[in-house]
Amino acid sequence: MREGDRGAVLRVAAARVAVGGALLAMALTGCSGGSGGSGKDRSAGAGTPAASSPAPTPSRPSRAEVAQRTGALLTRTLGSGEAEDVAGPGGLMLVDAWSSGQAEYVWETADGRLCHATVGPQVVGVRACLTEPHQPPLAKSGGTSGLFTSFAGGWGRIFAVDHAKVTAASCGGEPVKVIPIGTVADDARTLYAVWFPDYTKGEILLTLQRGDKTSQEPFTLGDSGDDSCAATP
Repeated sequence: MREGDRGAVLRVAAARVAVGGALLAMALTGCSGGSGGSGKDRSAGAGTPAASSPAPTPSRPSRAEVAQRTGALLTRTLGSGEAEDVAGPGGLMLVDAWSSGQAEYVWETADGRLCHATVGPQVVGVRACLTEPHQPPLAKSGGTSGLFTSFAGGWGRIFAVDHAKVTAASCGGEPVKVIPIGTVADDARTLYAVWFPDYTKGEILLTLQRGDKTSQEPFTLGDSGDDSCAATP
C-alpha cells in the first residue's frame, strides 16, 4: 500500500474510534443513576417532601398530677384573699381529681367553718364557705347532714356524718361508691362525697357503723334531675 493510502486509512479508523467513544460516554451518562431511571427522574423525586408522621396525641394528666397543680393553685389563691378563709391546721382535703384537669377540695378554717372549692387547670372556679363554725350543729347522738353540691367531674354531693362511719351506700339496691374525705370538728364529724354522671334526685341508703352497732339511714340527694335513687334496702 502506498504511503498516502495508508494515512487515509488510519484517519478513517481514528474517526470511528472517536465516534464510538462519544456514544459510549453518552450511554454511561444516561445510566449513571443506576437502576430505577434517569438523572432527570431522580431530580423530580428529590424535590417531593416526605410524608409527615401524625403528631402524637398529648397524654392526659394523672390524678396525682392534677391534684398537685390544683392544690398549689388553690393554696396561692387562698393566700392572696381573705385570711379567715384559709385552711386551718387540718389543711386542704382532696375530694377527687379528674383527668380533665379539675379537682374538688374541702377544708375547715381555723374558726371551724367548712369550705369547698372546685379548681380547674388555671383558675379556682367555685369557692364557698359556711358562715358559722360547726354548721350544721353537731348531733350528739349522730346524724347525717348535706353540705355542698359540686359540678366537677359530673354531679356530686358532699355530706357529713357525726359520731359514725359510712361502710356502704346504695341507690335502688345497687352499690354506690362513697368517697371518704376526712374528719373535722375534733374528729367528731366525718366528711364524705358521692358522685353521679348528672343531676340525681331522691335518696341513697347509707350503712352506718357506730361503735359495735350498725344501722341504715337515708340521705337526700336533691329534687331535680332525670336520674333518681330510691333508698331501698
